[in-house]
Amino acid sequence: MIEVEESAIAAIRSDFQALREKVDRMESMMESMIEIYTDTFCTAKEECLKELERIESEEEFIEFSDYEDLRKSIEES
Repeated sequence: MIEVEESAIAAIRSDFQALREKVDRMESMMESMIEIYTDTFCTAKEECLKELERIESEEEFIEFSDYEDLRKSIEES
């Protein structure tokens, strides 16, 4: 009876090890997919970067230290 239980426990451990390896591979694949997605869809286009640089160099911007200052400025306008 004890031999059967030990055999069952060994089989369960083996199954868990195989499952752990599969999860590790899946995690690695997901990290790769996220990296590819981020690079593909979250990279600014060159023309957008040039336009942002142009706007930044030609426009005058007001900086606010916090939202309260921004709110006051809007209310005063």
